[in-house]
Amino acid sequence: MSDNKKIARALEQQRDIASLKELYQSAAMDRRAFVSRLAALGISASVAGTIIVGSPVAVAETPKRGGRIRAAAGAHGPDDTLDPARFNSVINYGRGEQFYNGLTRIDGSLVARPDLAESWEPNGNATEWVFRLRKGVEFHTGKSLDAEDALYSIQRHLDKEVGSGAKAFVENVAEGIVENKHTVRFKLKGPDADFPVILGTYQMKIVPAGTTDFSTAPGTGPFKLKEFKPGVRSLAHRFENYWEEGRPYLDEIEWFGISDHSARVNALLAGDISMMSGLDPKAIARIDRSAGVRVVNTKAGQYTNFAMMTDRPPTDNNELRLAIKHLQNRERILKLIYKGNGMLGNDQPISPVDPMYCDEMPIRAFDPDKAKHHLKKAGMEGATIKVHTSEVAGTGAIEQALLLQREASKIGLNMKVQRAPGDGYWSATWGKKPIFMSGWNMRPTANIMLTLAFTSDAAWNEARWKNTRFDELLTLGRASLDPLQRKNIYCEAQTLIQETGGVAIPCFIDYLDAMSDKVKGFQPVPLGPLGASQWPRSIWLEG
Repeated sequence: MSDNKKIARALEQQRDIASLKELYQSAAMDRRAFVSRLAALGISASVAGTIIVGSPVAVAETPKRGGRIRAAAGAHGPDDTLDPARFNSVINYGRGEQFYNGLTRIDGSLVARPDLAESWEPNGNATEWVFRLRKGVEFHTGKSLDAEDALYSIQRHLDKEVGSGAKAFVENVAEGIVENKHTVRFKLKGPDADFPVILGTYQMKIVPAGTTDFSTAPGTGPFKLKEFKPGVRSLAHRFENYWEEGRPYLDEIEWFGISDHSARVNALLAGDISMMSGLDPKAIARIDRSAGVRVVNTKAGQYTNFAMMTDRPPTDNNELRLAIKHLQNRERILKLIYKGNGMLGNDQPISPVDPMYCDEMPIRAFDPDKAKHHLKKAGMEGATIKVHTSEVAGTGAIEQALLLQREASKIGLNMKVQRAPGDGYWSATWGKKPIFMSGWNMRPTANIMLTLAFTSDAAWNEARWKNTRFDELLTLGRASLDPLQRKNIYCEAQTLIQETGGVAIPCFIDYLDAMSDKVKGFQPVPLGPLGASQWPRSIWLEG
């Protein structure tokens, strides 16, 4: 069994365990049934006991209340905002998790869990979803949460004047109906089995109905705003009326940006900050050599890829695209460029951490002989091609291009690597040159990722790849509420991309962060750095 298949199976088991534990804790399942279901997953009775009460580590590390943390992200500036609809960076996402809640929260298994909505259910074909809100939840303003707030918060993303980065996520909403004070119904234009997950994304935070001024961050989150200077910092203190019993654990958070990576690492090692996002793989050894700090590695789905445009020569020839795909020495790329912090890719964008990952599809091997065979079929032996890349194209984009160039020379393909300046790369190179480097972050669902970047009419379809069957599959996937059926649908979609698509994806890159050993309770979530920024409600300081 391949390493990726093992990872996918292990993550699937984790999701099953999490679902069973939730049923047990909600009294929907008794202890005997819980242990029996775990046994079916290969979990012994003794281990089941530790799951019931929480893991041994969790028992030993009882959360401690109090303390102030200073933490730093990377990019920041005068456009930093407290309006959830306009969140677009780690610095903003971190504030979103301090001051707000969503209807749902996406956990480490990419499953939607209750947040301000305590339950939800679809109709038979996922064209309507009913969400029931928690009672007794209070905004920082003192107002009680109700269904009007939930409806307003979701519908405001559809207003062009708001400028929401999540507008595309909710354009499928046809109508919202307040059924009573704590129940809201969303009618969709078409089926969407992923709708609860969409409502757990960064921008989908709930604010009081009618809110247009976000200067006080009027949410329901675990912390209340004390000070905010865009491009400088924010200060937050515990919201004493927060609805999650016992949380948060910290008293205060000082959250700011340090753009320079070396300065960010130095601040951590000097004890000026306790946590930082975005660790460069080259700095891992330095952190490992230092006492009192640690690297936090989160398996994820971000990647840096070769984009080969299918609507123009020479990459309109799939034989050439296959030759380039077989020239990727995936193991070497992962080891040399990313220091082993990632997973092997398979020339399609869904990673093993996604529940819809196709673990039945063999990973394409590094095979110069096959590459040469496809090159000959393409009539490109001895040809010269250009690969355009840049520092801003994606983590390791230049290094990947240079490694491919070396392998190409061995089979008689003259590959010239053209380095473009960062300024203007996305407007002058991306989507314009036949072969260029690109970088992508993971999306919360397979359907969102595939729709944004691979459907025939997608604005971000960088390879201009078009496949009618693929488009049909995504429509079928959105409509199905059967997990097995959905996985089969998305497996076929991934196979189509791998076989004929215009992207070569050698590996998936882990999110790397670093923090003090005093920081406890951190929970990884593969959607972004620092556990998709969900740390404010879960961490505490030891000692």
